[in-house]
Amino acid sequence: MNNDEILKQIESNDKVEKDIEVKEELFYRYLVFWIGEQKFALPAEEVHEILTYNEIYFVPFVPPYIRGYANRHGQPYTVFDLQMLFENSGIEGSHLLILKVPNDQIALLISDVDEIVKVPDSKIYSLTSQDETSQYFSGAVNVEETEIFVLGVSKILERLESDIERS
Repeated sequence: MNNDEILKQIESNDKVEKDIEVKEELFYRYLVFWIGEQKFALPAEEVHEILTYNEIYFVPFVPPYIRGYANRHGQPYTVFDLQMLFENSGIEGSHLLILKVPNDQIALLISDVDEIVKVPDSKIYSLTSQDETSQYFSGAVNVEETEIFVLGVSKILERLESDIERS
């Protein structure tokens, strides 16, 4: 190949590269965890801390999905048992997810932590179903071809507020 042919090939490659538009995709981090036999996810920025077993203190006259309170550095955290909320059966979890919730101290009782994943924006979906359980989810993420529901913490807190007002 002579110099002229090499220059033409370089020029043609330059034109092709200039015509290809590079689209950058946003990625979001999610904490994937287990509640019983099912995986769920939360945006990583909503999780403050992950604790292994912490004693939970029973509190009477609260909805059944409130396990009680956990003491963390002298601060009480309301512990939610989401399996009780979703399936009406309690979980034997040993981990607590301490959440970042403005003006509240919330912990979720979970079975185990699975992983932290980076999910591209194209793999994050909103839910179209409006059944009783789906109201507690803000969407779903696709991780390794598996759909995982993303908890909507604000929706769960709304349910608690509604239940307390009715009592």
